[in-house]
Amino acid sequence: MLVVMTPRQRRDMRADILDAARKLFGTKGYTVTSTADLAEALGVTKGALYYHFKSKEAILSALVAEPAAEIAELAAHAGERTPRELLGALIDLQAHHPAAYMALQSGDASVLQEHSQRHDFAGRTELIILAIAGPDPSPIQLIRARMAVVAVKEGAMAALVEGGGKLTDQMRLDLLQAAAATLDAGGRASD
Repeated sequence: MLVVMTPRQRRDMRADILDAARKLFGTKGYTVTSTADLAEALGVTKGALYYHFKSKEAILSALVAEPAAEIAELAAHAGERTPRELLGALIDLQAHHPAAYMALQSGDASVLQEHSQRHDFAGRTELIILAIAGPDPSPIQLIRARMAVVAVKEGAMAALVEGGGKLTDQMRLDLLQAAAATLDAGGRASD
């Protein structure tokens, strides 16, 4: 018997698939998680998954689109925020979208490259780095801004892995203080 889903049921199933992917990608990792794992977690067939997403990569694309839109917004308004606010916002992006970030850092270089190019992560991150470095930055201010962003990215990723995809308030504060300390020596973190 053919079951026809209403538009609402299709949206709900799509949201359920993304929720399951967030959990599995965030705990097991993107590379290790199979479509069979996703189907089993949802109690559906792989065919049901493929009805909504043509591949596991399409599921990841849908997950990455969420933080990509947020980083685009952050980059567009980076000059309106202090360096510390920008670093905090980068931490929060990873904390709110751990599955997407963990999947992108899964070790599959082709996955990272494809999504990085599609969403211009490098260009947008550069805008944020320039805003953190401040107007007319010296070479050392640019280096410190890059170091602070790397500290946030790597530190948040390590904290998310350690915390099973969760970032505690204390860990967020510690990460922000460590990244800001990189800028403090250059006199920018207090801005």
